[in-house]
Amino acid sequence: MTLYCVVALIAAAVIWASVSQVDMIVTAQGKLITTHPNLVVQPLETSVIRDIRVRAGDTVNRGDLLATLDPTFSQADLDQLQNRVAAFDASTDRLRAELDGVEYVAEDPANAEQALQRKVFLQRKAAYDVQIQNYDAQIASAEANLKTAQDEQLVLSQRLDNMRSIEAMRSALMAKEVGSKLNFLLSRDARLEVESNLARVRGSIVDNTHRLDKARADQQVFAAEFRRAAYQELVEALPKRNSAAEELKKAELRRKLIVLHAPADAVVLEVANRTVGSVLREAETLFVLVPRDETLQAEVNVEGKDIGQVAVGQSVRIKFEAFPFQKYGTATGEVRVISQDSFSPDPKVEGARRASSPYYRVLVDLRDTHLRLPPEHLQLIPGMAVTAEMKVGKRTVISYFLYPLLRGLDESIREY
Repeated sequence: MTLYCVVALIAAAVIWASVSQVDMIVTAQGKLITTHPNLVVQPLETSVIRDIRVRAGDTVNRGDLLATLDPTFSQADLDQLQNRVAAFDASTDRLRAELDGVEYVAEDPANAEQALQRKVFLQRKAAYDVQIQNYDAQIASAEANLKTAQDEQLVLSQRLDNMRSIEAMRSALMAKEVGSKLNFLLSRDARLEVESNLARVRGSIVDNTHRLDKARADQQVFAAEFRRAAYQELVEALPKRNSAAEELKKAELRRKLIVLHAPADAVVLEVANRTVGSVLREAETLFVLVPRDETLQAEVNVEGKDIGQVAVGQSVRIKFEAFPFQKYGTATGEVRVISQDSFSPDPKVEGARRASSPYYRVLVDLRDTHLRLPPEHLQLIPGMAVTAEMKVGKRTVISYFLYPLLRGLDESIREY
């Protein structure tokens, strides 16, 4: 009877173990992080620290002053480039005024560059006007001489006609032996003199016409050359001005970054071990800020042997090392991201949290973080150590006995 009871008890236990299931939990250690990385504040270039306004643990708002660096070099570069751009602006404005034929007036008489370009404009305009007036005088002189010669040509042409008529009449009288040969010769001599004067006047007309055309052409060439030189100077000045303007933008940014401000609402996590007067190297970290009011996530390290059971969307139970779950409760979450490659253990990490084998990183979105925390307690902040319990499935009780047995049988029936 006792034997039957024992057999029945064993059979009942086997049946219970075969049908009863328990939750499969994968446990992973990690910490709280924000959805955005920590903010690193660093100088753009090597400088000297003039003032540090915050310490580790301080709460800052967006735009708050963190530190001030020495502005000597950046301010000198900024002033130099501002003067250079102002000089190019004044020069290009003066050149455009010359090309448009309008008066160049300094908008700010106190501006040295504009005042200088005003003087240059007046000097160039005076030289241009003098040369144009000189050409105008040459043109007027040539026109007057040409008009005189043309009038003289008209008179001489009329006289030549008269002299030819007189010569013909005296030739006829001489042929009839009525007039003397002397009168005929005198009339011929007078005609030849008029013809000579007419030839001289016609040559003068040609010469004055050439002088007039040359003076007009020289005037046009001078005006065109003046504009060409102004255009050439403008074409060369504009790229230089644009290049200087781009350099000015960089200098303004460097000068602006001499004053370091908080880029967002945050808590000062770290301050570099530097004092006022210390030299800060280019891109050296001066402050590390943790963003405030950011959504928190749990970043946990899952061992390689367990990662095959973890899937995106699985529910997670999160315990906080700073708040014992027996007293304050736990948070819930959901697996959002699983790293696609493993990470090697960090030799810098010491203690129980150091991984002994390669691990995978898993990001868990926090869903319910309402712990039973009194108002005076610190709330959840980045960096808190957590333990994540991921429910990955169920298994029967008997599998805990069978799986080791099957593994032993599989590994024992082989030769090494």
